[in-house]
Amino acid sequence: MDRTTEQLVDFALSFDTSELTEPVKEAALLHLVDSVACAVVGFTAESSRIAAKLARTVTGSPSATVFGHAFSTSPEMAAFVNTTMVRAWDWNDGMLARGGGHPSDMVGALLVAGEVAHANGPDFLTAMVLSYEVLGSLGDSAPVRDLGWDQGTFMGTATALGVGRLMGLSAIEVANAVSLALVPNVPLRVSRTGNLSMWKGCATAAAVRNAVFAVRLAQAGMTAPEDPFEGKTALWDQVTGPFELTLPRYPEGKRVVELSHMKQFPAETHSQALLGLVPAIREWTSVDEIKTIDISIYWQAYHEIGSHPSKWDPQTRESADHSLPYLLAVALVDGTIALDSFTPERISDPALRPLMAKISVEENVEYTAAFRPTGGSIAGEPRAHITISSTSGRTMSQEVTYARGHSKNPMTRDDVDLKLEVASRGVLSADAVEMLKDTWWNVLDVNDIGSALTTLARFDLVEPS
Repeated sequence: MDRTTEQLVDFALSFDTSELTEPVKEAALLHLVDSVACAVVGFTAESSRIAAKLARTVTGSPSATVFGHAFSTSPEMAAFVNTTMVRAWDWNDGMLARGGGHPSDMVGALLVAGEVAHANGPDFLTAMVLSYEVLGSLGDSAPVRDLGWDQGTFMGTATALGVGRLMGLSAIEVANAVSLALVPNVPLRVSRTGNLSMWKGCATAAAVRNAVFAVRLAQAGMTAPEDPFEGKTALWDQVTGPFELTLPRYPEGKRVVELSHMKQFPAETHSQALLGLVPAIREWTSVDEIKTIDISIYWQAYHEIGSHPSKWDPQTRESADHSLPYLLAVALVDGTIALDSFTPERISDPALRPLMAKISVEENVEYTAAFRPTGGSIAGEPRAHITISSTSGRTMSQEVTYARGHSKNPMTRDDVDLKLEVASRGVLSADAVEMLKDTWWNVLDVNDIGSALTTLARFDLVEPS
């Protein structure tokens, strides 16, 4: 195997529960319960229903739980559906690595592996922390996003390592799983460019499904290319160029799970701090008195949510939650961003377009440099500046940085509990929500993760289609 594969395998197989220090445990639990909240509300998304409808036609031995729908399917299909549910509303966590990505996209697959392997709570949480660490390190080591490749490029690898560890694979089997997760599955970034489709919320679900499949193939004896990273026509040659991998990502510092952020609002990451300013703007002026809104922001935010013409006229929910003009306009009119901000009627509302037209977005090169101070640090400063001019000649100018949920402005258990309660409206009863809290905050006490998954097996107020 090549040096990078060997480094990943050695790191994964030496990673154990000693990594679960108190700060790491707390961070992992926050991200886990946050993922549960996102999965509950994701049950309502059309993309999740499509995935579940397909999964219902597949049986497996072993089988795995599909969240909310009261049936089991193959581990691969369960990983796909469950991850689609976590991801669907773009409310789950993220990390600011160059490779991008939402590390909790891996949680659905890791839960599947834990269920199949009858893993206990500490082993599951260890695999989750491991997968976060690998994704953060790979994502910071190679600029796949800038090169036009999607965030699933490394998510399959990171998931395969966590799943392989849970399922007890040997070193050579883990190496084969890493290769099988990577070599056939390098995704195009068009999933996140221009007018966005449902696939924006499913692309990484495909990556983790492929990772589960890769692990099962490797466990059954399938061999794979020995040099998936460094070999001729392998990843370095064709996609990323050579890179140096550091594991753990910050040997003397925090783990990636501690640095990954969560979202206060169901909207794209880089909009969060500006959306948090909406109450102050509404207090300062009425929407009718706004003349112009000028925003300057770092390049990644500009590119993601403020550069393409479609951002000023989104046609789908996936485009709307990645449109800074739409997000600010609907939040200023309605008072906040909520799930009903993304109904087809609200997205297409012509009354919002005049306000959106008053919003301009540009890159600030100083902010870009601050966001990437070391050429790829997760810990960069996400700064933005907004200036609002009123028709009466007044001006409000404000710089924002660490949004609620950022590791430097973290959410608490109370915040996550509230998010779970909001996400569960119309999906779960109050008693079911309390059961979720009790189960998942205390997952370290669980002897078999499958018993915890019974709390997610059926959502009791909305019948599956």
